[in-house]
Amino acid sequence: MNENQPLSNFEESIAQFSHNDICGDADKEKRALIPGLVFRSILIAICISLFCYAAFMIGSNIANSNEANDFYDSLRNDQLASAVKHSNSLLEPAAMYTFQEMLNANGEFINYIGGVDSMDDMERRSNCYRNFIAQVAKYPDTYAWIYVDYTQIDYPVMKGEYTDYYLYKNYKGQDSKEGSITAHSSMSDIYEENRNNVFYGHCMKNGLMFRTLKTFMESANRHTLAKDMEIEIYTEDGLYIYRILSGYRDDSQFFADVSFVDDQEYIAFLDRVAEQNTLSVRPDYDVNSKICTLITCSNVSSNEDERYVVHGILKNFIPASQL
Repeated sequence: MNENQPLSNFEESIAQFSHNDICGDADKEKRALIPGLVFRSILIAICISLFCYAAFMIGSNIANSNEANDFYDSLRNDQLASAVKHSNSLLEPAAMYTFQEMLNANGEFINYIGGVDSMDDMERRSNCYRNFIAQVAKYPDTYAWIYVDYTQIDYPVMKGEYTDYYLYKNYKGQDSKEGSITAHSSMSDIYEENRNNVFYGHCMKNGLMFRTLKTFMESANRHTLAKDMEIEIYTEDGLYIYRILSGYRDDSQFFADVSFVDDQEYIAFLDRVAEQNTLSVRPDYDVNSKICTLITCSNVSSNEDERYVVHGILKNFIPASQL
């Protein structure tokens, strides 16, 4: 081509092309993609981190729960193969019911799964009493030992200088989220002197402490279980055996009263306990009746003061000499 020959319009337009004319839009698109890729990468990294953290926490909670279970199991070695009317989970109806039959039954089922005795009552009770005596010899703040039929409640009861002292400490006095079953600090140290023996326990999601008290109260079979359920309290004097008097949810805290001015005030208290009852049990009581009260959280976020409460009425006493 002659260098002096003028360029055609087409050739001139080609000559004026630059890199930006050809690749500019692609570069812009690539640059526009970079922030999105960075954001997605960060998001993925965060999700992976959260997953790893959740997995760690679940594993940690399981390990802590197993450790806490083992911690208390070590106190009841004599009973690990036993359990008269003591199961890992609450008993459920043995038969399949229609919806109408369930409505008509109102929770009172004739038969239920489980309940097979694997050990004589007195042998199991002797074991409980020996466990209590061994515990109180090592840890003087041990006030009693509590065992409740059809639940996993089988623990030493601690009594500190104030009621909350052992709520976040185990029986050794070590910090613990499970804490201990705790006796009301205003009760007499002489168990039989108390008209209302009050015990607190956390409602732990891992099943420890008083969690199965909540499970019992929410069970479809609670009315049947309540009719023969017993609460056993072991002291140095012997074994106090209670039958269920009342069970309910309440946020007024009246149920924790341990001091009464006179017999009239005490009867009024028992009347209120009976009026609150939601279980199909109606035992008689009078001014001479002695009761125990088990208290745990309902875990209702909208009402943090609400508690599940189960009262027992004293029906029998077995002296230590017979255990």
